[in-house]
Amino acid sequence: MINSILEKRMVNDGLQRIELQISANEYKKIYDDYNDEIAYEILNNHLQNRGDDGRPTNVQIRHEKNNNRIKIFADLHYLGNDHTTYRR
Repeated sequence: MINSILEKRMVNDGLQRIELQISANEYKKIYDDYNDEIAYEILNNHLQNRGDDGRPTNVQIRHEKNNNRIKIFADLHYLGNDHTTYRR
């Protein structure tokens, strides 16, 4: 589990966008690859730990080598949601 995540949120026309930033060194302790499936798993775990009912779509991951960060981006949907059931 990743212990240190910086979270940023933006809202544009009612659509929430989330950005998670993780140290590349911490990320590499757990994962060997960078792909959107892993990003989705990390994001879902993060939302579950926060008790957040947002439903992510358009999940993307980016490795920024120049600042040694992994960034995960997604849209979060809340309107019309029932309580989100997280997958394990």
